[in-house]
Amino acid sequence: MNTQSLPVLMYHYVNRFPGATTVSPEAFEAQCRGMAENGWRGVGLDEAEAFLLHGTPLPRRSLLITFDDGYLDNYVYAWPILRKYGHKGVVFAVTDRLEKASGPRPTLADVRSGSELTLPPVDTPLQATDYGFQERRDLFMSWEEARRMEESGVMAVAAHSARHLAVFAGPEWGPVNRHDRRKAASPFEEAAKRFHVPGTRLNTFNRTDFPVVWGLPRFKERPFLHSRAFIPSPELVRAVRGLVPQDIREARAFFEHPGKVAELEALVASFAQDRLGTPETEEKRRERVRAEIASCAETLRRELGHPVRSLCWPWGSGSDVAVEEARQEGFAVFFTTRMGANPPAAPAAVRRFKVRDAGWTWLRLRLEIYSRPRLAALYAACRL
Repeated sequence: MNTQSLPVLMYHYVNRFPGATTVSPEAFEAQCRGMAENGWRGVGLDEAEAFLLHGTPLPRRSLLITFDDGYLDNYVYAWPILRKYGHKGVVFAVTDRLEKASGPRPTLADVRSGSELTLPPVDTPLQATDYGFQERRDLFMSWEEARRMEESGVMAVAAHSARHLAVFAGPEWGPVNRHDRRKAASPFEEAAKRFHVPGTRLNTFNRTDFPVVWGLPRFKERPFLHSRAFIPSPELVRAVRGLVPQDIREARAFFEHPGKVAELEALVASFAQDRLGTPETEEKRRERVRAEIASCAETLRRELGHPVRSLCWPWGSGSDVAVEEARQEGFAVFFTTRMGANPPAAPAAVRRFKVRDAGWTWLRLRLEIYSRPRLAALYAACRL
């Protein structure tokens, strides 16, 4: 019996630093071992593309293992573990983030064989700054390491955009974004839910396609390839810069003073909504999206030596404009973060499920669900 629905697993980090999108190397190995011992096989991207594009049959208990962003820990930990258990996978790389100069660094396999004693510091991404706060500085694999993984036949490399940015998407501001709705522990953190404040955005890809201005309102944000951008007005930017110091230390001191924050709130409130900014034109939107996708595609062709057909939308969200531009660059299979079934010959919106930092028992149940089309659709609907 062949695969009726292809389960697609979504990983980000594979390291020992706890986080919502992190799976430890120990849990990842337990999952890979469980898959191998129970007849599940992580197929190559080329096999998955043939299934998704043309309906080419895959054996029962096939699955696709994906990793978003291109972190170095995918090379250090995930690649050798996949190879050990006979699985294949794909890294969706943010092309501007991959390093150009670094040669191959040690992997888990090197340490286990005794040829290397230490691994790169992928388990400790938080670094102290000179400004009194910690900043996340994730390490990314190099292009040489990416090519080495591809040459092994174990891990393919595909597209995840050039920069993985967001855009401001409207004049609404304040705690209107998902990452701003957490409970604030101090007046400083409360201010950071409404304004751009130094040292409060620890996620690597929590960045917008707009120059950093401390004190600018936290406008609604949406994925770069998904939404029409909202451009803050030059008048607003000048007014904010005139009130809030742009030196990092001085800006942090400003936001620790409730009276000064109240003054900033009054300043922004003095702007009518139509004076806060303007939406970009559809022509500018298409130019922006085209440049981002073209840059990603060209970098992949140059660094890997071959075209790439699969594109994973940053934050799982594309748009009709992005799809049109991506097809012009040769992309044909589009991965999302939505859950559900993946039947044959359905490349327009490949569904994935996020893998937890858990053992084989947790994963086994999900694989049984997502390999059955009706059950996968029902389970995804219930989760939504």
